[in-house]
Amino acid sequence: MKRITVVLLALLVITSMLLSACQPAPTPAPEQAKPEEAKPEEAKPAETKLAVGIVLPTKDEPRWIQDETRFKDALKEAGYDVEILFSQGSSAKEKENVEALITKGVKVMIICPQDGTAAAASAEEARKAGVKVISYDRLIRDTEAVDYYVTFDSIAVGAQQGQYLVDKASGAGSPLYLYAGASSDNNAFVFFEGAWGVLQPKIADGTFVIKNSSEALALKDKATLTRDEMSKIIGQITTNWDFNTAKNLAEANLTAAKTEDKGNVFILAPNDGTARAIADAFGADKEVKSFVVTGQDAEKASVQYIIDGKQSMTVFKDVRTLVKDAIGAAVALLKDETPAAKGAYNNGKVDVPAIQSAVVSVDKANVQAALIDAGYYTAADFTGLGEAAAPAVVAEKGKELNMVLLPKFLGILVFDQANNGAKEAHAELENKGKLEFLGPTADNSVAGQIDIVTTATTQKVAAIMISNNAGDQIAPVAKAARDAGISVVTWDSPIPSAEGEQVFVAQVDFKETGVVMADMALSIMGEGGGKFAILSASPDAANQNAWIEAMKEALKDPKYAKLELVDLVYGNDASEESYNQALALVDKYPDMKLIMAPTTVGIAAAAKAMQDEGLCEKVKVSGLGLPAEMVEFTMNGCAPEFALWSFVDLGYLSYYVAYLLASGAIKGEAGEVFEAGRMGKYTIEKDPTRDAGLRVLMGPFTVYNKDNVEAASK
Repeated sequence: MKRITVVLLALLVITSMLLSACQPAPTPAPEQAKPEEAKPEEAKPAETKLAVGIVLPTKDEPRWIQDETRFKDALKEAGYDVEILFSQGSSAKEKENVEALITKGVKVMIICPQDGTAAAASAEEARKAGVKVISYDRLIRDTEAVDYYVTFDSIAVGAQQGQYLVDKASGAGSPLYLYAGASSDNNAFVFFEGAWGVLQPKIADGTFVIKNSSEALALKDKATLTRDEMSKIIGQITTNWDFNTAKNLAEANLTAAKTEDKGNVFILAPNDGTARAIADAFGADKEVKSFVVTGQDAEKASVQYIIDGKQSMTVFKDVRTLVKDAIGAAVALLKDETPAAKGAYNNGKVDVPAIQSAVVSVDKANVQAALIDAGYYTAADFTGLGEAAAPAVVAEKGKELNMVLLPKFLGILVFDQANNGAKEAHAELENKGKLEFLGPTADNSVAGQIDIVTTATTQKVAAIMISNNAGDQIAPVAKAARDAGISVVTWDSPIPSAEGEQVFVAQVDFKETGVVMADMALSIMGEGGGKFAILSASPDAANQNAWIEAMKEALKDPKYAKLELVDLVYGNDASEESYNQALALVDKYPDMKLIMAPTTVGIAAAAKAMQDEGLCEKVKVSGLGLPAEMVEFTMNGCAPEFALWSFVDLGYLSYYVAYLLASGAIKGEAGEVFEAGRMGKYTIEKDPTRDAGLRVLMGPFTVYNKDNVEAASK
C-alpha cells in the first residue's frame, strides 16, 4: 500500500511539473531572484504608461488620417509616447477608446468627439481617473470635465463665410439658401452663429431672401439667436456633414423652389464636402443662372473646384497649427504648467478655456499665395492653377458646323439622353449646321462604329463625337479623320491609346468609379463581406475595363479585405445575354452575395433576373444604372444601391468641347479653360488614367437608394 502511495505521489509530482512547464512561469518576487539569474530589467507597468492618448472620429476621412500622422510625429519629436485610437463614427466606440487609454495610464487625453454631448460621460470618466482632458476641434458639451478646448476661431469661420456672400451680393431680393453641419456637433452651431451675425442685417434689409428654411425666415429680424432657435433652423438645413445628404437636400430644395427663387443665388454651405455636393446640385439646375457658394477646410477636391470655378471660396484652417496648439497644451499639462488660453467657449455647463487658431478666407484670387506658396499643397496637386484667374474661352454662336454624335450602338436609353443633351447645346449655340445621331446595332458595334467614322470623314463633317466600343481598333479611322481636318472628341469611353483623339470627355474620374463600386459592395454586403462577381458590357469597352481595374485596385485597401471577387463575365450590353449571365453566376457560385454591374443594361437585367427567380434576399445587385430603370428594383430591395451621372449633361458638355475645337476657339491643349454654357467652366487636363491623352472631367457621381431614387426617376 505504501509503495502504491509513493508511486501515486511521484506521478502527481511529475504531472505537476509537466503542467507547469506548459504555462508561463510566474514572475518571481525581487527577493527570490538570484544575482546570477538576473535578466535585463523589464519595464514595470507604471513605467510603460503612455503620456498622451488621442481619440479621433474616423479613419475614413483624409483630414483625421493627416492629423494622426502629425500628432505622432510631433509628440515623438517632443519625447512623449502616444497612442491614437479612432471611434469610427460611434460614440460607444469612443467611450471604449477613452476607457482603454485610461487603463493604460495616460496623463493627458485629447478627444475630438463624435457627438459633443455624448462625449461628456467619457470626459467625466477621464477626470475621475486624474486625466487632463483637451477637447480638440469639436467641443465636448454639458460637463465640467474639460480642461481646455483647442479649436480654430469657429465664430470667425462662419463670419468669413457670411462676409464673402455679403461682399458678392448687390441690389435686393437675392435668393439665399442656408445649410449647416450635424446637429450633434457643437461646431455646426458655432459656425452658423458666426455666419448669422454677418448675414442677418442683410437678410433684415432685404438684400437676401431665405428660400429653404421657414424657421430662419421667421427669425430674420433677430440679430442674436438662442441655441434652441439655432437648433430649429439647423434641424431644417442639416447636412450631417455628409456629401449625399447635402446633395439630396439641395436637390429637394430646388425641386420645391419656384423659378423666381432661383436665378442668381447665394449659398451658405458649412464645409467643403457639402459645398461640392450642393454646388453640383445647383449647377445642374437649368433655372439657376449663377451661384456663390461657401466652404471650409481647403480640401484638395474643393481647391480644384475653386480653380475650376465650381466653388466660390473656402475657409482655410491650417491643421498643422491646430495640431501644434493641441500638442503645446498637452506638453504644458504634462509639465504641470498652464497652457496659454485666449477666450473661452461655454459648453452648456462651464466656460472652457480656449486655445484658438486663426483662419483664412481663400478664393481663386489668393489660392496660390494661401495654399501653394505657404507649402500646404504643391502646384502639382492641381490642374489649371496657372489659369485660375484667366478668363475662360467662350464659344461664338452661329457657326455652321456639321457634327456627328456616335454612341456605342443605338437603342440604349443613356445614349438617347446624351443625344438630348447634345441637341440642347446645338440649339443653344445656334449652330447652322446639322447634328446627326448615328450609331450601329448592338451586334455590329465595332465594325459599325468604324464604318460610320469612315463615312463621316468622307462627307467632311466638322466634328465627330465617339463613345468608343471598339478599343484601339477605331484608332486608324479616327486618325484619318484628324488628318482630314475633322475634330475628334471621345465621350463616355475613350480610345485607350488616345491615337486619333483630341480630347476625351470623362463622365467621372475612372479611379473614383472603382472606389464608389467598392464602397457600395461593402455597404450592401456589410463588414462580414462575402463573394461577388462583376457583370460587364464587353471586353472591348475601354471605360468598363478601366472601371473594373480601378475597383480591383481599390479592393487592395484593408477595409475591403473581406470582399472576394470571384468572377468577371460579359453580357455585351444585351439585356437577354446579361440576364442569362447573371443566372449562370448564381448557379456557379451558390454562396455569392452580390453581382456588380458597371453597365446600365447589365445592372437592370441582373436585377430583373434576381427578381424573377425570387433571389433578391440571397443575391443583391449594384453597379451603374439609370434611376428610371432601377427604381422598382431599388424599392423592393433587389438593388439597394447604385450610382450614375447625368448622360444629358455628358452629351451637352461633349458637344460644347467638339464645337469649340471645330470652330478653332480652343486647340485641345492641356491647361485650356473654357465655358460650357449652363455647366460652367472646365479645364482640359492630362488624363491620369491613360499613358497618353487629354480629358475634360465632368463629374459628379450620385449614389441612389430608397431615399432618392423615386424623385430621380421622374
